[in-house]
Amino acid sequence: MIPIGMVGSGGVARHAARLLLNHRSGYELVGVCSADPDAIGGDMAEIAGVASDKPIPVVGALPELLAMAPMAVIDGSRSFLHLIVDDVVACVEAGVNFVSACEELAHREPGREADWDRIDEAARRGGASVLGTGVNPGFIFDFLVLAASGLCWDIGKINGRRVVDVSGFGRNIHRRLGIGYTLDEFNAGHAEGSIAGHVGFPESIRMVVEGLGLELDGPVTQEFIPYVATDDAPTLYGAVPTGSTEGFLHTARGRVNGAEFMTLDLLLHLRPTEAGHEVGDSVDIEGEHPIHMRFRPGNDALYATSAHLVNSIPTVIDAPPGIRPVSQLPAARAWLGGLSAAIGTGAYS
Repeated sequence: MIPIGMVGSGGVARHAARLLLNHRSGYELVGVCSADPDAIGGDMAEIAGVASDKPIPVVGALPELLAMAPMAVIDGSRSFLHLIVDDVVACVEAGVNFVSACEELAHREPGREADWDRIDEAARRGGASVLGTGVNPGFIFDFLVLAASGLCWDIGKINGRRVVDVSGFGRNIHRRLGIGYTLDEFNAGHAEGSIAGHVGFPESIRMVVEGLGLELDGPVTQEFIPYVATDDAPTLYGAVPTGSTEGFLHTARGRVNGAEFMTLDLLLHLRPTEAGHEVGDSVDIEGEHPIHMRFRPGNDALYATSAHLVNSIPTVIDAPPGIRPVSQLPAARAWLGGLSAAIGTGAYS
């Protein structure tokens, strides 16, 4: 049995635990490290709401998890690289492979080179590999686009759009995204950086552009259009009151050779269908042989992200040491025959 660890006990981690315990074999989930005081000392199987032959201990310090000697760790804790860099370095220096939902770990971006290089150097020293992935970034707007470009003669423009019903998310995620604020609070939060919106658009756009052998003219530009509730909008924790933001449209643009080359839209809303927005994902690659891809009703954020994390474990274990963006790795695939059987079957075996 191959030992696997986990960092985080929130929505992504709980879904990953459910997926592992209900649908995968050939591994042992040895333990979980969490910053949540309500989870520490508990059983991750119980937290995830699934049955397990034995308790999965939740500890409060990473050294306790590393003492359980996992071969790989799944991280579903945070979106920002500076908040996890020390944990990643500690894992990879101990020779533990690391696959994370941290959006800023998906690709090397200007302004974060020091943290990225620190992780990469530590991983090479420790003989471990690192991957930042999920559904977005990690699949829909980058890996899938690059794979589909293999059918293209040329590319004039790339457009991506996701419409996501976020009514099932908790209050903390809503607040980080920008839901439940007055317009003044929303605009001020974006200006000061306390409201992040979606994290990961620059990583996806740069990954695609560089993967196609091109260069961006400059930084990826981003803009936000808030949607204000005209009546109380229900959530899991109560109603977002009338006059507060119940969603927003986040648009990112990358320019190449003086023209807009890639545009990504993400519309997050508590009631998208009622507001006239069809839930789903789409990617359009324009050119002499255009490609149009549609996912209906779209990829559930928690299910898809946790699946890509779990299904990437064999590829990360097989990969050479260092940080490996998804654009440099074989496609993740569901390892239904067990983890031991999946290791050594990819491009790096």
